[in-house]
Amino acid sequence: MYKKALLIYNIKAGQEEIQDQLGLIASELVPLAHTFMFIQTLEKGEAETLCESHGSEIDLLLIVGGDGTVHECINGLMKLPEDNRPTVAILPAGTCNDFSRSLQIRTIEEAIAAIKVGAHQRLDIGEANQRYFTNFIGLGLITEASQAKEGELKDKWGKIGYMVSALQSLKNPNLFTYNLKTDSETFEGEAVMVLAMNGHYLGTTGLFVENNQMNDGLIDIYILKEAGFSLLKNVYNKSRSNTEKEWLREAEDVQVIRTSSFQLETNDQQLADSDGELYLEAPLTVSMHEKALDFIYAEETNNT
Repeated sequence: MYKKALLIYNIKAGQEEIQDQLGLIASELVPLAHTFMFIQTLEKGEAETLCESHGSEIDLLLIVGGDGTVHECINGLMKLPEDNRPTVAILPAGTCNDFSRSLQIRTIEEAIAAIKVGAHQRLDIGEANQRYFTNFIGLGLITEASQAKEGELKDKWGKIGYMVSALQSLKNPNLFTYNLKTDSETFEGEAVMVLAMNGHYLGTTGLFVENNQMNDGLIDIYILKEAGFSLLKNVYNKSRSNTEKEWLREAEDVQVIRTSSFQLETNDQQLADSDGELYLEAPLTVSMHEKALDFIYAEETNNT
């Protein structure tokens, strides 16, 4: 049993009413902790503040929301000393829930089952320009897709809206010049996207690379040289197959780099996308905090 648990929920996350799930969550999980608190976030940034102020007082943090809520909470927890950070459980209630998918948790029901089992693992957290991310940091096409999905598309169509916005971005990609320095090498050229992934999913699509771990202190960087229908077809046909884990290394016009840190500069101003949140800009200084936070995961099918 946990001594003290805090559940933070974003009532506006996803396409379904979270109120309908809170009763189930309470009945199933409240008995697991001596003290169990519920706090609803009312405005953007509040989850980060709550985690920073209460994180050291609890031993279990439950996050009910989407990738944005998770992003806020992690940024609050990472401000605490490492030995004062609680175990984190994600109950996915957003549009894509990409990081929870990497934990093999796709629904609130699966999250409840995993929390009851209690399997947990320390995973890496990325840092970019003194801000933190769980799943990815990138610029170019990924940022354009995120900008397009904000508002009406996301509100009306959810995951479908994300895919529509991604397709729209592929039609007229913006080419930019980049200079990327890793621990040991320098890469430069033109690209339509530079994407650094810690997790395994983006827009609900699996990005499989052999030995892609989330607790080895390394991050995978994908540099897309060009974009168009051939790239889209590659993603559609291959990314959903677990048997072709090296497809991104073999895909035309995609370069894959694995490193523990990197610096990225661009020839013009580029907005960066961090876990679906748009507020950082290039140049970026990125590093990995190895095994920085403890996460609940679905033990039977976990592949991290």
